[in-house]
Amino acid sequence: MWGSTWRLASITLGAICVLMGGATLATGATTFPTLPRAKAVDWDNRDYRLTCDDIVDQPVEAEIRNGKGIVRSGNIDGYDRWEVEVQRTTQGNLPGLGKVTAVLFYCSPQPSNFFMQELRVYRTNDGSEVGRTPTFDVPELPPQYQPKSLVIKSGRLAANVKFYGPDDSHADGPSILRHVTWTWENDRFVTHGADAKPEAQDRSDLSRQPITVNGMGPLKVGMSRNEAVKAIGTPIPGNESRRVCTDFTVEGGPEGLLLRFTSDRLVAIYIQRPATRIATRSGIHIGSTRDDVLNTYADEITATTPDHGGEELVFAPSAAEFAGRVIRFEISEGAVETFIAGEPDWAVFAPSCGVPE
Repeated sequence: MWGSTWRLASITLGAICVLMGGATLATGATTFPTLPRAKAVDWDNRDYRLTCDDIVDQPVEAEIRNGKGIVRSGNIDGYDRWEVEVQRTTQGNLPGLGKVTAVLFYCSPQPSNFFMQELRVYRTNDGSEVGRTPTFDVPELPPQYQPKSLVIKSGRLAANVKFYGPDDSHADGPSILRHVTWTWENDRFVTHGADAKPEAQDRSDLSRQPITVNGMGPLKVGMSRNEAVKAIGTPIPGNESRRVCTDFTVEGGPEGLLLRFTSDRLVAIYIQRPATRIATRSGIHIGSTRDDVLNTYADEITATTPDHGGEELVFAPSAAEFAGRVIRFEISEGAVETFIAGEPDWAVFAPSCGVPE
């Protein structure tokens, strides 16, 4: 009786396995069907819902293929189209969410000369959206994410972001770099670090500050020496020489950086070797080619031949806010050998300036 019952149970189990797609081996062992694995989400080939960083209130459908897409339908705020691109994706674990994927989008409404960026977070396993990071609360031009810096690490979403300062222009772009992070709290992303004071971040490292016709980071043409010391938090030792101007070094500052003062007023910033890392806001530095300078500054640059020979290229932006100030590049063997920025009468290479007494 027990043998018959066992045979019947084996037959029944075998039948169930066959119906389920399994197989019964000769030994009596049974293999069960393998469930199909979930298909991985292809982040460069799927549909998203975007606002172009809150240009519109309600998200619109964006069909992305091979990392790019054009949005023409829906409410796109009166533009002909949005040109959308996936700039970067990164994956990791966030507390309370588990494994997620952050996607950074580039969105350029057309016709226009600007672009926006939008950062959204999705569940990695099924692609469902978790939420997006808040739009930055800035008065005018939006800051710019640095795509390669986007990571999920130590329980936070993080990226380097450049913000516009008071002297920045749309043409040259933002200059204030901040490390911004986001945490998931109370069913939303909370931003940290976006309101950090830029002067406090880079005071001691002037080599990271870009040169403009108006100054260098917190250093502004027209400052007194005491004002300049307070701005950079670093001494500028020595007394003005008996000559008409004095070129000061900064204590602990980059070798090759000189601050030119006359009558206790900053009039120019002079960059010499070995300060090859210091660059203008547009990226021109010692070693940049002559063509780099001409192509960068286009119709706002003039070539001159000074009395002492050689060639100088003078960038003189025409907008009123630049107050006639210039950046002068000395060219040697087809490349920038040195440059100086500030007031045109003082941003020259051969004045009778002295060294601090």
